[in-house]
Parts: sequence; structure tokens; C-alpha cells
Amino acid sequence: MSDQDRTSRPGDDDARRFFTDSSSAQAANRHRRRRGPGDPTTTGSIPIVRVDNALPDPTIEYRTPEPPAGASPYFEVRYRSTAEPTMQFSEPKWEERYRAAHRAPEPTPEPPRTPEPPRTPEPPRVSEPPRVSEPPRTAVPRRGVEPDVPAEATTGPIEVVPAAEPRHAASGEPWHESGPEFTPDFDVLEPVPEEIGSAPREIQVVPAPEEPLYVGGDDAAPPPDILDDDPDGVGGAMPERSRNKRLLLGIGLVVLVVILVVGGLGLKFLGVFDSRTDYSSTTGSGSVLVEVPADAAIRDVGQTLADAGVVGSKRAFVDAAENGPGVPAGFYDLPKGLSAKAAVDMMSGTDKRVGRIVVPEGLQLDSTKSTGGESRPGVFEMISKATTFTTDDAKYGVSVADLDKAAADASPADLGVPAWAAKQVQALTGDHRRIEGLIASGAWENVDPRLDATQILRELITRSVSRYTAWGLLGDNSTGRSPYDTLILASIVEAEARKDEDFPKVARVLLNRLDKGQRLEMDSTANYTADVRANDVHGDVYDGDNPWNTYKHEGLPPTPIGAVGDRALRATESPAPGKWLYFVTVDENGTTLFANTFAKHNQNREVACRNGFLKVGCA
Repeated sequence: MSDQDRTSRPGDDDARRFFTDSSSAQAANRHRRRRGPGDPTTTGSIPIVRVDNALPDPTIEYRTPEPPAGASPYFEVRYRSTAEPTMQFSEPKWEERYRAAHRAPEPTPEPPRTPEPPRTPEPPRVSEPPRVSEPPRTAVPRRGVEPDVPAEATTGPIEVVPAAEPRHAASGEPWHESGPEFTPDFDVLEPVPEEIGSAPREIQVVPAPEEPLYVGGDDAAPPPDILDDDPDGVGGAMPERSRNKRLLLGIGLVVLVVILVVGGLGLKFLGVFDSRTDYSSTTGSGSVLVEVPADAAIRDVGQTLADAGVVGSKRAFVDAAENGPGVPAGFYDLPKGLSAKAAVDMMSGTDKRVGRIVVPEGLQLDSTKSTGGESRPGVFEMISKATTFTTDDAKYGVSVADLDKAAADASPADLGVPAWAAKQVQALTGDHRRIEGLIASGAWENVDPRLDATQILRELITRSVSRYTAWGLLGDNSTGRSPYDTLILASIVEAEARKDEDFPKVARVLLNRLDKGQRLEMDSTANYTADVRANDVHGDVYDGDNPWNTYKHEGLPPTPIGAVGDRALRATESPAPGKWLYFVTVDENGTTLFANTFAKHNQNREVACRNGFLKVGCA
């Protein structure tokens, strides 16, 4: 039985026992004391000594450990008579409990160990004092273990000495046994031999560092919830379950806010919250310039019109335009205060469109007249008409004179002339016809009326170059001619051919004549500078000495003679195979006859004379 398993006896008042070295308390180092010559037995088990208040069993032998002869360095019993005066106990305040519960453990620095002074060896003991018998006690096995019975009987009967009634020490006095000698109720452990060369060790008790008490203030944390089932985390951190709950709550709130914001934006985008105010007038009053960008959504157009005061609200215009033909991109001169339906109708037509021109194939920059007295507006006149108008707050537009001056005097770079035509354009500085043919045929939907003449020409030429490139001018040309010469040839084909199947043939005639060094002698080149155009060139037009008259000059004219379209340009890039050198149109339907020789060409001209299409040179 070890001292730690010993049950306190009556009169024991908080007895404390200490080992000087914890390593000495191992099981292998615990030994029973040596038996003397007078002991009844020298071998066998020692019965368990009962320390409770039960009556002893007289049939069982009990033995009481004897005190050591001298002070033991390994084991010492100390008694405390009264409570320490410095120790006071009181109910801690909630701030102290909260701080103690949430304070992270701090590592305690280990103090340096001081070597123990060498211990003086004990003199050998000669004999042990006689033991005093202890009153027998009733042995009650602990934990189901029966007390051991000595294996060998002693040589004589064991004398049972009745024990005196134990006296309980008064409170605060050390307990002692009445009798001639004090006998402690514990086993005396044999000294553990010291290791050779090892210094004695000393146990030091280091007090815990003192910390200031937590004083709650205005921002003090509330007292801990004693009903909270979640334990605190390590170091007083928030419990794991509580953190998860708060995290899920935060995520849920964020998701809810996102849903509300996205839903609100979606409803706003759909126009649920938009005003549906609409005017009733179909004519309106005043005037305002409105731009509809390319690929603009109908909602954006409605917002633009509402901001300009044309319609009452964006939503009203969207509702009116849902089943309509759509609104083309471009510029509009619209009155204010229109009903949404009236605005949709006006923008669907061309009457209110501004900045929009359609350049027919073969159209020149300058306006011309025909023999029948009909006037044909040129590109400059169309631009001026499309951009000139007046609104409530501004006046827009450029004149033909402004366009002539910009075309003649502005630098090729300012006009947006491509590199493959810059040399020829620069050579004709001062003549507005130097940019002839650089504006392609087709519809130009959004010529900005707010720009000046140079800016308008630059925009049209730049966009025309992109259109020519898409038509194969720079990549699909099989003639071996430069892009600018190919454009000049295509402009002549555009003016001479009437039917689709004739375009590649006319292009072949032009190339065959150029290859032979023969003059082109095309009526369209002579008519380019004429005030009045005629199908049968004669007189001053025929005899005119200008660079564009191919009757008088060999090779190509200095510039194209009109706007070029896709059909003529592709026919020039890929002309039809043949040896034709002549062609003539013989009727109003555009029937054209081709010939390899001049004699055959004269026969074809007679057909035109008989049809009344030609009059000059007919018999």
C-alpha cells in the first residue's frame, strides 16, 4: 500500500506528504523495509492495513509501519494546524470570471535549476527499535482484492495487544499517538541509491505571474451566458458552432442583398418603375436634333427622345415601337411634344431624316444636266442638302462652296485619302475634282450635320476606303494595275455598261486597248467635263482639250469620273476573256454589241443608227 492510497485516520488534519524527487517514486524503487531478527516472518506478503473507523478483526494479524530511526531525506510528513492567514476566499466578480475564462494561457518560463549541495551519507543502522503493536482493524478489501495471508507461519503465537482508545488531536494541533513512542501509519521507503556523478535535485515552486484584474468600462463585454451550451474555444476564442452560425447568417444577408439589388436593377431595366407619360399631339412644335447611334436598343432611343422633349417618357415610346418597323440609325430633325406613336411614324420614314445621302453608281461630285434639260445633283449638292437645317437652338449644314474649297485645298491626310491615292490627289491640289471617285456609291445613313466640310469629307472618304477594300480592290485584282488605276478603269466601266453581263466585257475592251497602246476614246470621259451630257458625243465636247477627254489623250484620265459600285469594281478586277477592242450601245434598253475589228464596229453602229439611238455619223 502506497502513501497516496492511504485513507486519512481520525485526527488527521489535512496531512501533506512530499517526495523530494518524483523519479524516486517509481514502482521499481519502492521496497519494504528490512525485517529484523525478532520479526515473526522474513518473507511473504504484508496484509493491507485498514485506516478507517471499522472494528478490527482479531483473527487477522496487522502490522503498523515503524518510524525511521532518523530523519528521512525522501519522505516527510507535515501538518498544518490552521488556515494560512494570507489566503482569503471570496466570490469573484463576473469581470474576473470572464477574463479568467477567456484569457489565453501564457507559457511560464522555467527557472534555471540550481545544483543541490551534496548530502551527507547516513551511518548504517545497527538495529531497529522494537515495534509497538497496533490494535487490530477490520480488513475490508478495496477494489475487490482480498488481503494476503502470510504464506509461512511464525514460530510462535502472535500476541494480540489490545490497543488503547486513540485520542483525536484538537483542531489546529498536530496529530500524535498516545504511548511511549509515536508510530506513523505509513510504510517507510528505503533510500534510493544516488546515481554516480549526479547532483542532488531540488524542487522549486514558481508562483504564477500576476495579472491586473479586468475592470469593465463603457465598452466592457457583457457577462458570459451561463446557459450557453457552446464551450469557449481555445484561448477564450469564439466557439466553433457560434462562429459557423454567424458566418452562415452573414452569408445569408449578403445573398439577400445581392438578390434585392439584382432584382431591382432587372425591374428597372425592364421599365417596371418607368413613367408612362405620353403626349397627345401628332405634329408637335419647335425642332430639335436627335441622334440614334448604330445598333442602339429601342429603350436607349426612347430615353434619348424623352431627354430631348420629343416624347413624354421612355416607356411610352418603347410601348409604341414594340410592334413597329423599327427606328433606323442616323440623325433626325424632330418636333417636340409628340405622342409616342407619332414619333415612331416620323422616324420610320425619310422626311425627318437629316445627314443621310444615297450616292448612285457613277454619280460625280458636281451637279450635271442632260440633253433633255434634266438636272442631276452631284455628291456635294446632296451632302449640303442633307446637312442643312435649323432647330430651336442651332443652325446646321455646309454649302457646296464649302465642300469645293475643302476638297481643293485641304491636305490629303486631313481628307482621309488612302496612301495608294495620296500622290495623285496631291498632284491636283487646287482642283476639287481630285477626290472624284474616292466617295463610293451606296447609302450613307449617318453623316453628322454638326461637322464642318473637311470633317464630313474625311468621314465619307475613310468609310469608302473600307468599302472598296471589302470589294477586293487591294486583294482580288488580277489586272496587274495599281489600286488607283483600277478604280479609274472601274469608274469608266460604271459609266459605259448597262447590263450586268456587259460589265466584264467592257472592262476587257479597256484593258485590251491599254495593252495595245490605243486610245480609250470613251464618250463618258469626254462628257465628264461637259456642261450638258449626251449619248452621242460631238462638237466642243468631242474636241475639248482636257485631261479627262480620252479622244484627245492616251492612257487613263487623271481621276475616276464618278462613284464606283461593287459590280463595276469586281468586273474590272476580273474581266471577261476576249479580244474585243470595240463596243457600242444600240438601243434604249442598253443592248451592247462588241467587235474585234473596226469594220465590224461600224456595222454595229449602223444598228444603233437604225434604232435612232445614235444620230452623229449615221448615213
